[in-house]
Amino acid sequence: MSETWADSWRELCLQALCELEPERRMVVLEKLRRILRKETHKFGPLWVDFATAEVKRNGNLVSLRNLEFRLLRYLIERAGSLVSREELLRSVWSYDSGAPTRTVDVHIHSLRQKLEKDASRPELIVTVQGAGYKFVAKQRVH
Repeated sequence: MSETWADSWRELCLQALCELEPERRMVVLEKLRRILRKETHKFGPLWVDFATAEVKRNGNLVSLRNLEFRLLRYLIERAGSLVSREELLRSVWSYDSGAPTRTVDVHIHSLRQKLEKDASRPELIVTVQGAGYKFVAKQRVH
């Protein structure tokens, strides 16, 4: 979840709690529903639809495997935040052990090959040396 999204959500929740008039509270709740229904995301040439599991780059459909799409979604939902390999293994792969594996690295590499303009110089999913990955693309309002 991006910081901006979380801040908006938190602010609206507090506003809903403080509203005494039912009509005004319903307006705030509708705003919260709109935030939750946000299913499409645009990051420069990249377009992602969570509802249909579609991804396009420069208007061209990108074929992602189910696991790749889940990984991408997880990173987008935490855009701007560091996500460790261990967290990805637990949350995307449902791995429990801390056993060393290159699974995350291999799938990140595959995503970069499919989504980045130049996979050797990533602009969407960057590596934080020794810590994990960050989805750093700025979302465009559409």
